[in-house]
Amino acid sequence: SSFDFIDGYDKPVKGRKINWMKAGLLESDTNITVSPYYAEELISDDAKGVELDSILRKTGIKGIVNGMDVQEWDPLADKYTNVKYDATTVMDAKPLLKEALQAEVGLPVDSKVPVIGFIGRLEEQKGSDILAATISEFIDEDVQIIVL
Repeated sequence: SSFDFIDGYDKPVKGRKINWMKAGLLESDTNITVSPYYAEELISDDAKGVELDSILRKTGIKGIVNGMDVQEWDPLADKYTNVKYDATTVMDAKPLLKEALQAEVGLPVDSKVPVIGFIGRLEEQKGSDILAATISEFIDEDVQIIVL
């Protein structure tokens, strides 16, 4: 077959199906994922490893911490806001940033109203199930909820 592996691993074929993810894991030099914790989850939980946990244990997987360009995201030079701040002025900037956020998303600007924000994929792993379960508890309160 033209799908042979020369490294000694079993072919990722079951019946007449090819598991391309398994092939990729077996043929890659290094396997990485979004965090050390998630890497551990993938190899320790059959459900999280989506039936590839045994392959991941065999080949190994490394978790890397998400990063960012600290120059591009420097709050003193942020081109997306007029409120500039650093570690020494962040507490002064917070109320101004809150007002700007409220205005940007079309909410009434009110310094006394708490704002609850969520940025992430809407899936259980990111806590959106917790958010959905608790929104009803806040709905009658004077609170603003922003989900991006």
